[in-house]
Amino acid sequence: MNRTYLTILLLILSAIASANGWHITTRYYSKNENPANARIEQVFLHNGYMKMVTGELTTIFDLKNGEIIYLNQDTQRYWKGSPAKFNAEVKAELEIIIDQQLYGMESEQQEVMRAMYQEMLKASFPDVSQAIQEPRNFSVRKDKDGEMISGFTSTLYKVSEDNMPFENIWISAELAIAKDFDFISLSQFLNQLASGAYAVSFESTSEYFNLIEKGYPVKVEMYRSDGSIEVSEVVEAKRLALTAKDFSVPSGYNPGTLSDVGVWDGYR
Repeated sequence: MNRTYLTILLLILSAIASANGWHITTRYYSKNENPANARIEQVFLHNGYMKMVTGELTTIFDLKNGEIIYLNQDTQRYWKGSPAKFNAEVKAELEIIIDQQLYGMESEQQEVMRAMYQEMLKASFPDVSQAIQEPRNFSVRKDKDGEMISGFTSTLYKVSEDNMPFENIWISAELAIAKDFDFISLSQFLNQLASGAYAVSFESTSEYFNLIEKGYPVKVEMYRSDGSIEVSEVVEAKRLALTAKDFSVPSGYNPGTLSDVGVWDGYR
């Protein structure tokens, strides 16, 4: 009997040791909406890789090789490339969509609408070498200990920007995910993907990284300029055995454009 217990214990310890990644289920909804109607996202983290699964669309960040991969489970098409390639192809596809929208309009109206669309493109894809990012003034204040979010004990921190409410963020020390995943490298990668715009976000500040070192954000309430509050809330978080293969293009998938893999549908 004792040998049986020892065998079970060794199997448990072996499973824990091999669980070198994380699987996090998060739901996203507006505070004035029913959380039951939330958008559900599955996130997998492992040693320089991040995979997000929402419906049929999967997004993979390969921080080691500086690549992003999109997978469509329904069509079995994929897109793979660097942030620079992503931005170039997004811009090219948007320009095609603009041409389609303008087709059939009077020439004068076309000129006005095209100028408007071009300004939107310019704002979305700034020249990073010329863009001047204004610094933002964030402050973080610890508010309350011991709140339970999805079974995890958490601490509430209130984030302000220029003394105005910006975010409420609940951090759980029970989820020491920053020990297994480099969130600073993720921030740097997203900054490349967003043409430099991500650099002025709260998630790129030392204040945010200090919070992440304390634990994982199991709930975030984000104040929007229109007065609404967007919520992200962890439903489940657990360790999982993952390898680099779990973050690669599956066999049988064929290459395609961003439209082919449904990137636009994923951002609706």
